[in-house]
Amino acid sequence: MLEKVEKNNYFCRKNMETDTIKEGPVFYLGGPVEIAGTVDKETGNATYRIAIVPDELTVVENNDSQNGHGFWWLGIAIAVVAAVSLVVRYILKKHRSNDVKVKTAGQEKSLRQELLKQKDIYKSFCKKGYFSTVRKNKLAVVEESEINELCDAVSEIFPTFVEFLNNHGLSAKDYQFCCLLKSGLTTFELSEIYCVSESAIFKRKQKIKESMGFKSDKRTLDAIFEEI
Repeated sequence: MLEKVEKNNYFCRKNMETDTIKEGPVFYLGGPVEIAGTVDKETGNATYRIAIVPDELTVVENNDSQNGHGFWWLGIAIAVVAAVSLVVRYILKKHRSNDVKVKTAGQEKSLRQELLKQKDIYKSFCKKGYFSTVRKNKLAVVEESEINELCDAVSEIFPTFVEFLNNHGLSAKDYQFCCLLKSGLTTFELSEIYCVSESAIFKRKQKIKESMGFKSDKRTLDAIFEEI
């Protein structure tokens, strides 16, 4: 309900082009008000406008409230930025660490491959046409002793790979086959060594892959050995 108060608690603004505002009761509207009125000279009808005018204290309180909210949101924004920055730094650090590990592993693998190439038995195979980027119609026959010597060289230079093979309980023949594959011999070169077709070598790879528990793995046996 509107509360009637003394008129002098308020101020009135006179429209200079019209008559003075008509006197009458003034009601409390929750704060200081500004009243203005206009009179239509032709009809004599008066129109009044009443607007609540916030006092200085209310304005200061509202400004303080807005400033408080502003600082609150600013604090949240700073906290979010700091959290995102920490997460990004952690991801970048982890990524760099992984890159270093991959690079180191790649360098070690290349070094071991170079060590294998320096072995006399490897050079002997090269002289017979093996480990060549150019495919030849027929390769020279290698002796069983040469095959075993090459496998021994692989075992010496790739101890982790040998451990991997031993953990899968392969037969002596399959163990030998895997060492030759690890040395870098192609399917064609293996078919020449074992005097069988390339299709037979491929099937043997698949059989060994399945026996080692990699049946559902999309990679080839060559690719799996490459990463060990």
